[in-house]
Formats: sequence, C-alpha cells, structure tokens
Amino acid sequence: MRKILSFVAVLLCATACIYPYTPELEKAPQGILAVDGNITIGEPSTVLLSTLISMWRDYDSEPMPDFRDSKVWVEDDAGDKYEGVLSDGYTWYLTGVYGNALFTIPTENAPADRRYRLCIEALGGFYTSDWSDITEPPVISEIEFSATDTDVIVSVSVDGGDNGTGYFLLSYDETWEFHADWSLNFIYDPETQEISPGIPPDYDGYWCFRSYDSGMTFPIDYTGMTDNGIHAYPLLAFRRDSDRNHRRYCINVKAKAITPATYRFLKNLESNTDGGDNLFTPNPGEIAGNLRCESDPDREVLGYVVVSRAVSKRAFLDTRYHKYKRPNQDALKYLIESQYTEYWNIGYQPLVENTNSERDPTMEGPYGWGDRSCYDCRAAGGTKKRPDFWDDPE
Repeated sequence: MRKILSFVAVLLCATACIYPYTPELEKAPQGILAVDGNITIGEPSTVLLSTLISMWRDYDSEPMPDFRDSKVWVEDDAGDKYEGVLSDGYTWYLTGVYGNALFTIPTENAPADRRYRLCIEALGGFYTSDWSDITEPPVISEIEFSATDTDVIVSVSVDGGDNGTGYFLLSYDETWEFHADWSLNFIYDPETQEISPGIPPDYDGYWCFRSYDSGMTFPIDYTGMTDNGIHAYPLLAFRRDSDRNHRRYCINVKAKAITPATYRFLKNLESNTDGGDNLFTPNPGEIAGNLRCESDPDREVLGYVVVSRAVSKRAFLDTRYHKYKRPNQDALKYLIESQYTEYWNIGYQPLVENTNSERDPTMEGPYGWGDRSCYDCRAAGGTKKRPDFWDDPE
C-alpha cells in the first residue's frame, strides 16, 4: 500500500507542473509579408510573395492583399538591377482572392563574382534581404538507380570540394515517357452504331511525356563526413509499377552550396512543418529570416532568400525495374447498345471486349468503354511534345 501511495504522489508531482496553454488566437498577426526567395545566379530566379492570414478574417470587410502593383528585383553590389516579372501562371491570383504572387527574375547572365540582395516594394513597404556572396557550387558526381521488391530508389553522390561550406541544398525534377492504360483497338461508327476491330487512323494518344517538379528541397549537412560530401544519398523513391517505368525515365538533380545560417533556417522551418506536437518546435515567427523592412524597422516580415549558384545533372533509367500493373477495370463501363452514342459523344470509346460469359447480358454490354483519360495520355496529364534534352537508348 505504501508503494502505491508513493507512486500516486510521484504522478501528482509530475502532473502538477504541467499548465494548460491557451493561445491568444484573437491576437494572431495577419497581413505580414511572407517571402520565399530562390535567387540562382546563372538561371532564372523565383520569388513568391504571400501574407499571413487569420482564420477569423472577415473577407467582406478585409479583402486579401493585392500584389498587382508590387515590384520585385535583384541588385548587385555594382549597381546593376534585374527586374522581376509576375509569372503568367499566377495571373489567377490577381483577383486579390488568394493574395499570392510569383515573380520570375532574369538572372541567367548575372556575374558570379558579385554580391546580391533581393528588393521588394509591396504592401506599402520597402523590403531588402541581406547581401550575399556567391559560393562555388558543388559537383554532382553520380546518380544511381536501385530497386527493392516494390520501389525504385534514386541515390545521389555530391562532392563539396576542399573549400565547400559543409552544407548542400538538393532538389530535383522528373520527366518520363508513359502510355495510356488502354490503346484503341476498336472503331465505333455512330451512324450504324456498330463496333469493329481496328485502330482509328488519327489515333496518336497512346504514348506521352510527363514532367513533374515537386518543389521540395533537401538541406544536407555533411560537416561530419570524411569525403567533403555525401555518397549514395537516397533522394527519392517511386513504385516499380508506376508509369515512370513504362519506357524511359529521367531525373534532373540540382545541388547548391548554402551557408550555415541558411541551413539552420531551412532545418528550423522543416521542423516547424513536420514537428507535429513537439513542444520544442519553434513558432513560425521565431524563425529568424534574412529580410527586413527598410521603410519601417518595426514592421515584421517573414521568410528567407537563398542566393546561390546551382549545378545540375541528368540520369536516365530504362524499364529494367518495371513491374506490370493491371489497369483499373473499375474505370470501364459495360454499356448496352442504346447507350453507345450518348457516351461516344462525351468522349468514351470501346476499349475491351466483354468475354466473361457468366455475366448477365441484360445488365452489361459486350464492350468495356472508357473515357478519354483511359486511352489518351494527354487527358491523363501528358504531352506529345518531346523534351529537347530527351535521350533515347541506342
């Protein structure tokens, strides 16, 4: 009994020092400028402007900020300026409903031997980032592919050199050639409502290209490594039955050398995003960025501007790791003849013949029909345009 009472006393003491936390949500800041700046010397640069928004915002009386009159540019320590342009892909933001704006800055020909900073005029303020030197980029020495029973794994090796900063920032984009789930092997005549074997003469929607950029970045600390870099770092994985393996897959890996301060900011931001319920995860406003408001030092601004040079390297993978995946049969509709023309008019085509004699012919028709995404790779997110860099195997 004495042991039980002692145990209860310990629990009471442990819980007595835990106090409920009631955040002052009504005082949550809003309208603060948030900046995601990626200044890459030698390539086009991008800057995304947005604002903090309160969940209790009154959208009728407090419209979203409008960035149409904002100006964004990069300047160097020699006085040259590189003006940003609002990207066409973000014109739908201009209504002021969402309050975001993406600017593209032409820094392809900017010299690498100068210092740079970002300048912004937005929301009635003038903002600048810290001046940044351009460090020598690392070298991507190798990109390798391997496989488990279920996944393809892409690994990368990067050499920071003898004068490296000890920190990388990795990113990637992907392109692959894939086919639609079904090809057209039947021709429907809407006049006679008859279906006959054959390939429509104008059909070219079986093979396509698809590109994807996740927008993800991976800050890497290699200060404890003995080889001044990383070796066979697992960058990403995708399923072996993915359409990435249908014919040919390409990954384009980019690497940048970043400063220790940039690495700390990105890792803190990563912890804040993925930290879950960790009591020691920093609040967004506690993560120090490298921006300030020059026109009003008391005005807050959130975000970070990364200034760097990037190197990139491509690698291609054939179908050696591919595992066949049966198309989704539930996507097909087994139509009766009276439905043929109705569905054909909205893009459906007969794709497979119903050979299951056990099915009730009054409930299902003799052919499985699918919509355009089933037989046209363009409707499934692809394009017929072949990338300029595409490398076919010999």
